[in-house]
Amino acid sequence: MIYSAYFDESGTHSDAVMSVVAGFVANARQWRKYDKRTSQLFARYGVNVFHAIDVRRGHGDFKGWTVDRKIEFLDEFQHIINDTLENGVSAFIRSDDYKYYRGLYWPAKARPDSKYTIMVRACLSHVIDIVGHIPQDIEPRLHIVLEDGHNNAEDAVRSYKWVQDRLGPRRALSGLAFANKDCLPLAAADMFAYTSLGDKLGQKPIGTPKKSPKSESSYRGNMYWIDLNRDSLDGLHQQAIDLINGRLSQVPHVLRRQPS
Repeated sequence: MIYSAYFDESGTHSDAVMSVVAGFVANARQWRKYDKRTSQLFARYGVNVFHAIDVRRGHGDFKGWTVDRKIEFLDEFQHIINDTLENGVSAFIRSDDYKYYRGLYWPAKARPDSKYTIMVRACLSHVIDIVGHIPQDIEPRLHIVLEDGHNNAEDAVRSYKWVQDRLGPRRALSGLAFANKDCLPLAAADMFAYTSLGDKLGQKPIGTPKKSPKSESSYRGNMYWIDLNRDSLDGLHQQAIDLINGRLSQVPHVLRRQPS
């Protein structure tokens, strides 16, 4: 069985108080269902390229939309995501905590990860764990897709290869690729990244729905938050030291997850 996980980020600009990388993992059949239903939804609403921030601000394809139309569209989109995809994850890090991490002692050969890479690693750890616990006859293959053009993409590739090496002879990780914003699965990742960060920061909702949202009843409790606090960052720092000293032999688990 081949699975694919798509991830996008939000709040990674220099003055952000908190950043997130989020996305979803699903098998090929589930992604086909998502693509078909999302394409139909976007066509019905006249959406060519989805950016969650554009919905809120009324930019791009969402210019001139009423609040009710925005709420209805987002509810339909979230309902499709809930109904088709296997699992979702959002990894958060506060800027002051990342500053603390960078300020720790780093030996000459040790290399602190970028904020973006730490969040990608957390999401990657989660989806590997999820896919690994799905009952199946043969070892699953997992394909990772990130949004193209991020400043720290090369660092994320290095981290991906590091995890791949630690998995040994297993073929679970079958490739890393980059895609543009017009990629439909990245629209789901963009939606989750933007809305989960907004929830964390106390962002006000766009408005009040006039009827009970479909997405509330279709949610299956399969989306998770990972808070990269100073305890987990201390663990990542120690991993880097152990790697330099040759004491790290497997992919460690230092991340705590909670339902979103």
